[in-house]
Amino acid sequence: MDDNDHRDDGAARAIRTDLARVISHDLRAQVRAIRGFGKLLDANNGLDIGGYEQLSRIREAADRLDAMMIDLVDWLRVDAAEAKRMPADLSLLADWATMELLDAHPGRDAQVDVQPEMQAIGDEHLLRQMMQRLLGVAWHRAGSDAPIRITVSASDDAGATLLRIHDAGHAVPEAASEFAALRDPRDADIGMTIARQIAERHGGDLESRSDANGTTVQVRLPD
Repeated sequence: MDDNDHRDDGAARAIRTDLARVISHDLRAQVRAIRGFGKLLDANNGLDIGGYEQLSRIREAADRLDAMMIDLVDWLRVDAAEAKRMPADLSLLADWATMELLDAHPGRDAQVDVQPEMQAIGDEHLLRQMMQRLLGVAWHRAGSDAPIRITVSASDDAGATLLRIHDAGHAVPEAASEFAALRDPRDADIGMTIARQIAERHGGDLESRSDANGTTVQVRLPD
């Protein structure tokens, strides 16, 4: 790669970083303002039944918009970030991601079995983000009512770590989304594309397959 390529790559990373910062701080601040005014309206008890229905729709739209902004920020930052290579505790990262899901869905019939002492070489921040995305996709693949059963395991394979996340759910049809242009054609979900980006940033790859027993995602992370 010559000097011009390095400059172009650096400029592109700077643009992605700046855009991610604007979305994360300035635009999401406007969503927080919408939520705050919604709470004020609710607290004033001045709405009739129709008004509360409209307020509920406003809140749901604000939540969806905020989630989409988070997806976009993560998508931008994967390539903008400098990936460090250090020993990372995959078991700990999986436990953190699991606790976040359990806290967000209290009372859900969910069982996540994490193999202890899973290790890999990579950027801990990016690997944690990848684990959050993969476990989140596996969690939601079960649907709203079915019990959630997820197994996280890893093994060594010729100078690489093979991370496997198996769930009892099945692949879902690709949903219409404004993010269709950002997703990898192999993925039906922007979260999977972000996880795939992170695997590739580490020189690895991601594969997903579904059968009668559910869905297994395998990530190869070179040492």
